[in-house]
Amino acid sequence: MLKQLVNEKKFGEKKQDTLNKTKKFRWPSAWKSKANKASKKRELVMIWYLNIKGEIEQPLVVPIYSGNMVIIRNKIHEVDPRAMWNWKVGMKNHKVLIVKEIDRRPVSNLDLDEIRKRGDATDSDEFLIKAAIRAQTTTTTKPVSKWIWIILGIAVVGVLIFFFMQKSGTG
Repeated sequence: MLKQLVNEKKFGEKKQDTLNKTKKFRWPSAWKSKANKASKKRELVMIWYLNIKGEIEQPLVVPIYSGNMVIIRNKIHEVDPRAMWNWKVGMKNHKVLIVKEIDRRPVSNLDLDEIRKRGDATDSDEFLIKAAIRAQTTTTTKPVSKWIWIILGIAVVGVLIFFFMQKSGTG
């Protein structure tokens, strides 16, 4: 206990200082410069590339060909302006395209109807979770009636008497 008090005296203030300091996440400056470069020129787009290994690669700045396609590692991917995501860095918003290596179409919210048809939409999840929690908290089990316990006790006593009578009759 004395050691704890001494450690608290020595390191207590320092420990509190480190707990109170929370650093805000800072985007790498290389990413910021790529985003600025892509935002300045209309024929360039910044892409977050999701490769086949399940990794997110460093952002790429690539040119847009024929107004609606980009080429990354000899693979053609579509560019749809409705599939652009806003990436806010500081006070600026940058348009970003998220592309999967295994898909020609970018990641977007355009297939919402298809997702709803499959039943994978998360629209109603909040409602369902709240309803389940409410049902769980409001559902209370009714106490078992005294008469049921009395009848059950009489039945158990009757079965025990029957078994003891059988045992004593044969023995």
